[in-house]
Amino acid sequence: MQQATKKLWLERGLDTLLFVITIASLAVSFWEEAPSWIGLPILLTFVFFFFIRWKIDDDSHAYLKANWFDLALIVLLASPLLRLLVAFKVAGLAPIVRIGSFLRTNRKRILNMLIVSGESLPAAMALVFAVVFFFGSVTFLLERGENPDFSNISDGLWWAFVTLTTVGYGDIVPITPPGRIVAVLTMLFGITLYSLMIANITYFVEEIGANKRRNSQPLQALTKTLTGEMHAPKVRRPRKLRIRKKLLKSRYE
Repeated sequence: MQQATKKLWLERGLDTLLFVITIASLAVSFWEEAPSWIGLPILLTFVFFFFIRWKIDDDSHAYLKANWFDLALIVLLASPLLRLLVAFKVAGLAPIVRIGSFLRTNRKRILNMLIVSGESLPAAMALVFAVVFFFGSVTFLLERGENPDFSNISDGLWWAFVTLTTVGYGDIVPITPPGRIVAVLTMLFGITLYSLMIANITYFVEEIGANKRRNSQPLQALTKTLTGEMHAPKVRRPRKLRIRKKLLKSRYE
């Protein structure tokens, strides 16, 4: 049982790690001044952990069959093909390709993160940062060139984080109609994610208490048994049996 639990934690941890690496790959693709060599370490790291996840799966053949296209998308995302698109003046499609690839690659992991359980708490926290990055990037792409407040990707991420947390400083606001539509969606996602986080934390705390109670039950039962034996009243034999025992004893003496 403990081995199965450890394996489940390992699988969840690797899924979360692959999710984070995918976000890093997406972030680097948006970084216009990124060094040309930085994509290769991210790609190799993803491939390394992908194959570890594949090896520990109960049905490795089914896992590879279900996720081979995800691996191909990540390789494509980190390949020089997107730089070739820039050279042909169609780089405007690249962000859409990146975000679409990101959603396609991590659809199962995102759905697993929405499951309320103590094991999904770290993944749910990773999902919060992923949503910040997603909405911040989309809003930056929509507002760039028309809104001076969104001068770089960090402005979009700051706006998304402030909006998702419902703080709303108002220092950066979208002004284009598509940007405002995304802002409304960001607010709705912020409310949903807060509900998800609270539910996961509550479940996590309750699960810890339930595990402590389950672990203490055998000890309590043993304590009650020992206490009952120590304080149990002595059983007196019937009077006839005592008299018969005395007679037998006196006869042999």
